Amino acid sequence: MVRRNRQRTKRTVYEQTSRRMLNDARFLLQHGRWHSGVYLAGYAVECKLKAAVCQYLGVNVLPPAFHTHELQALLRSAGLAEALQREPSLWACFRRIDVTWDVEIRYSGKPYGRYEAETFLDDIRRVVKWLDTMIFR
Repeated sequence: MVRRNRQRTKRTVYEQTSRRMLNDARFLLQHGRWHSGVYLAGYAVECKLKAAVCQYLGVNVLPPAFHTHELQALLRSAGLAEALQREPSLWACFRRIDVTWDVEIRYSGKPYGRYEAETFLDDIRRVVKWLDTMIFR
C-alpha cells in the first residue's frame, strides 16, 4: 500500500471549496437531487467554519486539532458561537443545519424532499452570508 503525504488545507482552499459546494448544491437542487444537495450544502458551512477558525487563530493552514465535521465545535473554535446566539433567527438556522446535517447523511436511507432541501439551503445561505460578514469584517 502506497501512502501519500497528506497536504494540509489552507484557509483560502476552504473558502473556495465552500463557494463551490454551495454552487453545486444549488445546481443539484435545481435538478431534483435533494439529498445530494443537502449533503453538499452542509459541507459548504463546514468549510466556511474551518476558514473562520483559521481567521480566528491567525493561521493560513487549519491545525489538525480542528479537522472535525462537528459544526458546533467549529463555531466555538472560530470564536463565533456567542455572536451567533445573539442573532435569534440566524441561531435558529444554524441549529436546524446542525440537527439536519452530518457527514454520515451520505449513507442515510432517509431521502430529503424538495421542501426540506430548499428550506435547508435557505438556512445555509443565511448562515454562510453571516459568516462572510464575520470573517471579512
